[in-house]
Amino acid sequence: MSVNEVKIKPAPVQFELRGTGPPTSRTFVIGDEDHTLGNALRHILINDARVDFAGYCVPHPSEPVVHVRVQTATGNEGAAALTATEAVKEACTTLENQCDFVLEELEKVLPEVREDREWMEQLAAEELQQAAEEEEDEED
Repeated sequence: MSVNEVKIKPAPVQFELRGTGPPTSRTFVIGDEDHTLGNALRHILINDARVDFAGYCVPHPSEPVVHVRVQTATGNEGAAALTATEAVKEACTTLENQCDFVLEELEKVLPEVREDREWMEQLAAEELQQAAEEEEDEED
């Protein structure tokens, strides 16, 4: 660890849904995330005509949590309204598709990107296996 590197503790909450009013208005608390995910989701959500409001905030820079607030339009006479949860699910799917598209395009023009991704996937798999082995050792 370098001198200026700060280790941020894991978020106390991985995911929390807040809001007790109508299902068209909710706040999503997402742990271990920051402005990167918050702004990307906000951007996709505000481009959806069925969403009246979308915003996000990071309550404190040393707290690895992002709050995403979504309010969707109420349904017209008899029509079912899009819930805030459905809007966020759709936004996550859209974001995933966009990221996949960008990665595919990069891999077409830069073969080393594919090599880096494969190396990172292998590294992540090894870390997961190591964490599982450590949990087993702690249980014994």
